[in-house]
Amino acid sequence: MYMSRIRLQSGASENKDFWKSLGNTYQTHHLLWSLFSDGPERSRDFLYRQEKSENLPTFYCVSDRIPENTGGVWQVESKNYEPALHADQRLSFSLCANPIRTKRDENKKQHRHDVVMNAKNQLKQEGIPREEWPLEAEIVQKQGFEWLARKGEQYGFMVGANEIRVDGYRQERFYKAKGKHQVNISTIDFTGLLTVTDPERFKEALYGGIGPAKGFGCGLIMVRRPSI
Repeated sequence: MYMSRIRLQSGASENKDFWKSLGNTYQTHHLLWSLFSDGPERSRDFLYRQEKSENLPTFYCVSDRIPENTGGVWQVESKNYEPALHADQRLSFSLCANPIRTKRDENKKQHRHDVVMNAKNQLKQEGIPREEWPLEAEIVQKQGFEWLARKGEQYGFMVGANEIRVDGYRQERFYKAKGKHQVNISTIDFTGLLTVTDPERFKEALYGGIGPAKGFGCGLIMVRRPSI
């Protein structure tokens, strides 16, 4: 596997066509796909997350292949990604995820709800007046932590309630190219400390990501040794 940092080349930020290509989440997805797609039948084999450095976009990718700078505007730096892991290892991490709860209606049809909206709907159903609801930040922290803790049980890591920060809740709606179906994505940012409980399963999470919407910049766990 490879870890890549993808940044704009000097002067590329003045290219108006580039900024038009980065208008929303789907356009960003399409732009990143162009660095990895070498044929019409190619399936996605990479994860990415978008950050900003000096107010310019920077992308971090984990992939089976080294991305190719086909557009000529990127500076691509890649290295082998083979993290050395062991049980009880403590790691700092950051993650942008699309946490959801899946439910079935009376007709057994499956529905996905983001965990924050699901919690708010439960408060409504319980008849709790809105002025008595917890602050949204408290809902995000609680629901996000519980979602990540469940994922930890699945993917070989453990998180403590007092060791992670859950914030940055946002919703985005967009249409795919030539599509009439609206795509809705809610994301939450996680930062903090985790403990590895099963190195092999955790490696699966590092390479394959966690949660849905991986094709739209969600699910990539960035880890490093704690600074203290």
